[in-house]
Amino acid sequence: MGQQIVSGLSAGASYALLALALVITMKTTKIPNFAMASMGLVPTYCIWWLITKFQAPYALALAAGLVVAFAVGWAIERTAIRGLAARSEFATVVMTIGLWFAINPLVVLLFGFDAHPFVPPYAGALHVGSVVVSYSAIVALLLSVVVAGLLRVFFGTRIGIEMKAVAESAPTARLLGVGVGTISGLAWGIASLVAMLAVLLNVHDTVLHPGSGDSLIINGFVAATAGGFTSVAGAIIGGLVLGVIETLTAGYISSAAGSTITLIVIMAILLARPRGLVGEAAERAL
Repeated sequence: MGQQIVSGLSAGASYALLALALVITMKTTKIPNFAMASMGLVPTYCIWWLITKFQAPYALALAAGLVVAFAVGWAIERTAIRGLAARSEFATVVMTIGLWFAINPLVVLLFGFDAHPFVPPYAGALHVGSVVVSYSAIVALLLSVVVAGLLRVFFGTRIGIEMKAVAESAPTARLLGVGVGTISGLAWGIASLVAMLAVLLNVHDTVLHPGSGDSLIINGFVAATAGGFTSVAGAIIGGLVLGVIETLTAGYISSAAGSTITLIVIMAILLARPRGLVGEAAERAL
């Protein structure tokens, strides 16, 4: 069981990071972004391309990927979201679904359909008794906690408070001198950056292919929902719990039943605690 829990926590870290990306856009624009994982897939492919085609050092390629990720989020918010969100939240959600289906074929067009191994430079593992803990799993867990901590601090800064003010009432925030467009673009850029980290960690444990973000977005939404959808702490808890449930179900029942059991458990949690695992505090939590 120990090995399944470790594997589940590793997978859950990716779910938690994507849930955090979803929380950022929900806390600032109240838009559930179905294209989030696809937005993170584009810069992940850029990192792979720089490493494989130009033998770029991993750190340099990662830095370039972070820049691309922020630019993708900013550009999508500016061109496809900003004007539409002011008129209809429903239409904006539909737009994110359309972006999800549009970005994947673009990735195929640019990088091909083949799957590629993407081994991180910190390959290896620690042996704790009979349990093997990969360095990849350690990095994933540490990174998810660090990102959550940074976001918690960030939402307490002036810019973070302005983001939440924009979500509460953009017209009022504008009257108070807040640059609503700039704040919204910044939120989507940061969310895209966090989504890239989620996709990158996920493909390190599997392979990189155009559909890498499809299952991740579903699990990210489940994790964010379980955590209350506006809570940083809830997103981390939801993601890690989801990962462990999946691996235990796959190991002791059936790999085919993993997603079904997971969704049943999440539905039970929401029926018992509609505001998520962190209860009523989820709505107010950072």
